Amino acid sequence: MMTRALGLMAIAILVGCHGQPGDSAADGAVAAATPTAAATASPAAPACAAGETPVFACKFKDGKRVAVCGTAPGTAEYRFGGETSELVLKGGERANVMYSGGGESQLAFANGDTRYVVFSRMVRTGFGPEGNNPAISDGIVIERAGAFQAIRVCEDSDVLAVDVNAAETFLPAAKASDGMELFTEETIRADPPSQ
Repeated sequence: MMTRALGLMAIAILVGCHGQPGDSAADGAVAAATPTAAATASPAAPACAAGETPVFACKFKDGKRVAVCGTAPGTAEYRFGGETSELVLKGGERANVMYSGGGESQLAFANGDTRYVVFSRMVRTGFGPEGNNPAISDGIVIERAGAFQAIRVCEDSDVLAVDVNAAETFLPAAKASDGMELFTEETIRADPPSQ
């Protein structure tokens, strides 16, 4: 994902350098790379616009995408959809926990009584001589009125796992309640089945 973003930036810079004055294609490429209120407010596709900071991004088996984008310090957006965003939520909170042999980061966004929890997790699946055998998964857990509704696991070789440093910049830490460190434990459903 980072390589792709850098490649797109390089193309925009090259087009800008090689375009002739008055060349509308070159002017459009340079203008697209410059953040504007319209470009950062809500892009057509669920992705981060130029000038925004990607915190998380992935694609699902059905082609839908999710992105969490830092839009300004202390402000993030959750975006989900296909060719266009079907759901855009502002705000969110973050939570992290370390495991023996791994850890998990979660970003939660509320929409009424429905909560969308974006997660990146790595858990140990082996304890024998063959080693740790980590299982890594990313996706979204959807809960309604505190009850599990669904899980969507990323099917993307270019997934951008939760960037903890970016999350700290754009999302406030969750307040621990009921001794829970994370928003949900339902992310365990993404782990491989036990042998």
